[in-house]
Amino acid sequence: MNLLEKILALAPATGTNALDNEAVTGPIINTSDQWTIGTLVGAAITWVSLAAGVIAFFYLVYSGFMYLTAGGNADSAKKGQQGILNAIIGLVIIALSYAIFRAVVSAL
Repeated sequence: MNLLEKILALAPATGTNALDNEAVTGPIINTSDQWTIGTLVGAAITWVSLAAGVIAFFYLVYSGFMYLTAGGNADSAKKGQQGILNAIIGLVIIALSYAIFRAVVSAL
């Protein structure tokens, strides 16, 4: 078993929704031996969304640091503010795109 198979084996296949106790599908990762194009695309989109979210979060932290250390320099403060705004917009877009993807997959 290679490293990728070990990582994917840790993901639960199904879970429950604590709010309404209905069964919901688990992560879009196939832990069986049969990989299809749909499961590969689902796994790729899951990992890409996760990576993009992490990058956007670190950009948010970097921009916040830039804003805090501007020291009265209006240009640096403006760049920091714009970076914070861009990072927040990016995080919202990433979250919405992943939610839309999950809704489409569950509808199909």
